[in-house]
Amino acid sequence: MLQENGRLPIKVLADRVGISVSPCWQRVKKLEKDGIIRRYIAEIAIEKLQSIQGVLSKVVLSRQNRDALEFFERHVCAIPEVAECYEVVGHFDYHIKFVVSSIDPYTEIVERFLTPGFGVERYFTDIVSRVAKEDRAIQLRRFG
Repeated sequence: MLQENGRLPIKVLADRVGISVSPCWQRVKKLEKDGIIRRYIAEIAIEKLQSIQGVLSKVVLSRQNRDALEFFERHVCAIPEVAECYEVVGHFDYHIKFVVSSIDPYTEIVERFLTPGFGVERYFTDIVSRVAKEDRAIQLRRFG
């Protein structure tokens, strides 16, 4: 419930999960302390403020040792337009989601960072034409 509304009053949360306010508050504080609740944020509909373009890149590094991966991550994750960056197992080493105002800023980023100097052997670009689903709340099903 907090994934859907991080501003949910503790009394309402307690009612919805079926416990009293004090234990609910203690559980939420423990989840925060244990790092299970990482942070509370406001999800902004940036596309309503300005035009944006989503770009997905698949990256193959020339070396896959831990030092090369950490070097690449340190530099790529410092790029403000990088919304998500995943180290993956498969045909590629990384999948990166960029959010840019247009394709031009992405091209500038590619020319600076997705180069052999940063350990990139090759990369592939996909331009997002439409978002079919984008949801930050994770719903896990219990089986059994």
